[in-house]
Amino acid sequence: MKVLIIEQEKTLLQSLRNYLEHQKKFEVSWAHSGKEGMSLWQSKVFDMVLCSERLPDGNGLETLKSLILQKPGAVSILMTAVHDEVLKKEAFQAGVHGYLEKPFNLHQLEEVMGLNRP
Repeated sequence: MKVLIIEQEKTLLQSLRNYLEHQKKFEVSWAHSGKEGMSLWQSKVFDMVLCSERLPDGNGLETLKSLILQKPGAVSILMTAVHDEVLKKEAFQAGVHGYLEKPFNLHQLEEVMGLNRP
């Protein structure tokens, strides 16, 4: 499974990369900004995207909305540092598959990614 992570925080990005690559069933690419993520999304085929809500060049939900329009079948997950029910509702209405509030643990990540399903 090919996964794109769009996250500006280097520590979280590295942790996600390490965890997913350790699973041996993921090929992970990453970007530090929405623009960089969009460029990668258009140049490669991905099955899943994890995107931070706050990016240095804009809003992560808007980035995800654009990515979803380009490939509606890809699994999309929004990661955010704020508890905001309006944002959560907007994300799901936009077609986002998962929503994670930072800090999250590996069990929560696995659950939203569908990794702990039989």
